[in-house]
Amino acid sequence: MDFLKELFKYKDDIIKHTMELVRIPSELVENEEYNGKVYRFGYQNKLALDYFLKLAESLGFETKNIEDVCGHVEFGGSDNDEIFACLCHLDVVPAIGNWKNPPYEPWIADGKIYGRGTQDDKGPAVVSLYALKVLKDLGFKPSRRIRLIVGTDEESGSRGLHRYLEVEEKPSMGISPDADFPLIYGEKGIASFDVVCKNTSNIKAKGGVRYNVVAPWVNFSGDMNFDDVLALPRTCKDGSEYVIEGKSAHAMEPDNGINAIKEFALYMNNKIDNNFIEFICDNLINTRLKQMNLDITSHDMGDLTMNMGMLSMDEECRLGINIRYPNNMVFEEFIEKFKAKSLSYGVNVEVLGNVVPHYIDPNSEYIQTLYASYKKYTNDDAKMKTIGGGTYARDIKNGVAFGVLFPDDEEVAHEVNEYINIDKLIKAGAIITDAIYSVNK
Repeated sequence: MDFLKELFKYKDDIIKHTMELVRIPSELVENEEYNGKVYRFGYQNKLALDYFLKLAESLGFETKNIEDVCGHVEFGGSDNDEIFACLCHLDVVPAIGNWKNPPYEPWIADGKIYGRGTQDDKGPAVVSLYALKVLKDLGFKPSRRIRLIVGTDEESGSRGLHRYLEVEEKPSMGISPDADFPLIYGEKGIASFDVVCKNTSNIKAKGGVRYNVVAPWVNFSGDMNFDDVLALPRTCKDGSEYVIEGKSAHAMEPDNGINAIKEFALYMNNKIDNNFIEFICDNLINTRLKQMNLDITSHDMGDLTMNMGMLSMDEECRLGINIRYPNNMVFEEFIEKFKAKSLSYGVNVEVLGNVVPHYIDPNSEYIQTLYASYKKYTNDDAKMKTIGGGTYARDIKNGVAFGVLFPDDEEVAHEVNEYINIDKLIKAGAIITDAIYSVNK
């Protein structure tokens, strides 16, 4: 069956519904109250979930909403208890920065849809739904139940999916089209922690948007003249505050961005004597933690990476750090060494969370079947790989990230002017369709 040909029949619908989803600014707002009701991850995130489930119902699928934080679309009524999952998310990271057009007013140019969430992960969610639609049209009877599961806080801890897995049946295997082709069989461990101390200076500062985003800005002020900072690139003055602008990027590869916290610390280290700033400059400028002798790498997963995501300096100094670490690192041993180093500067460490690495045998029949679907539509022998990003795949035993970016595609998730190439999105959908068919026939 030529799934690419079948999916192209829905090209206009895929474009339309991707753009309509992008128009919903589904940035996380914790416990937002709207019209007398509290929405755990925000009203807009609830609206995005409603939109997606109603779209699925209009295509003839059964759906279920779990507490407005997660939901699923079900296809196939096999007596087999096993569930194959396709896991997507509808929340997005904040759309900060200087966009060509408003980020929640999507536009098409050069065969691409632009807007926050087009690549991560609304476009992939829509095309995955239409993958099920194509299989349904063709009368496919899967050997397992297929569930397209959509969550609303993947960018902020995946608590919606975790709640789903508490109250619903757990899938035995699945894919998450939230990364790269040909296939990702391993994901690094992810940990977030704060370094904290008393502010012994008169500097007030605030910067960053999320732990998993390279800090795109820092605002600061104090009772001394900072006009010399204006001679540096990407700086300005806003009233009584000075602004250092960086460039956002995904925390899994922080060197793809320009970290404003790093630029702020390097500048301030020449202006004031402060243990917090000194700690950053002595230990955290290199994203591989080479200055701390904590640079760790593995054959399968590559380097540990560190991102400075959030900064505040008021009565206390607080820096939010996110690390992505390989499967040969023991987090408890790492954090003890990190704490020992920080304490020598009078800085404390507060661990916020840690998710261990996820790994599936790339030689298994299941993985090789998925890989064959990729090769069928690309004739490409690109190697399967591991990543520093975290997807929903790590939350199920036999889950792997599978698409939607092709080798050499530009990674623009979490960045300004995020986009998805329309024809490549549909080609990715054909691969996903073939994979679901091949694994579950």
